[in-house]
Amino acid sequence: MSDLPATEATSAEVSAPADGDVDHIIGVSFDKITRAEEVLLALVHLQQEGEIALSDAVVVQKDDGGKVRVHQTIDPTPGRSAMTGTIWGMLVGMLFGGPVFLAAAAVGAGTGALMAKLVDLGLDDDWVKEVGRWLDPGTSALLILVAADVRPAVLRELGRYEGQVLYCTFPGAVREELERALSDEP
Repeated sequence: MSDLPATEATSAEVSAPADGDVDHIIGVSFDKITRAEEVLLALVHLQQEGEIALSDAVVVQKDDGGKVRVHQTIDPTPGRSAMTGTIWGMLVGMLFGGPVFLAAAAVGAGTGALMAKLVDLGLDDDWVKEVGRWLDPGTSALLILVAADVRPAVLRELGRYEGQVLYCTFPGAVREELERALSDEP
């Protein structure tokens, strides 16, 4: 990886959950462009088994030509939110009938799009883009927001992959366990 940030970088910001718990960030880079997606799929399976609580996940890939692709899992896009707002507006409009139907749909679309622009859930978009600039061509990174501790089953699963911890807000002992699991050494 070129020009990687110090592990104590402060540019990765997280919106705190409403219940007061602080989610932890883990950023891992991989030497293959598809590896981050593979690891995310494995972590999603572990989440379904209750072994990890993912609040957000972003896959960042840089192809051999240097083009960066970002795949976010939960951030709402203005288009998707506008469509959802339109549907809700139409439902409300149907209750009142007549010209209110179209007005409610338009207001719902505008509100949905505006909310998507104003509310950024999970990992900071600017930091995610910065990670894309740090990556070498032909590599990928997985950035996850974890709502609880990293359990042994997660470490065992990560041990199947080789990667480098870019960023971790967990205490030092957890970071060391993650680094050990992701290293190619037994």
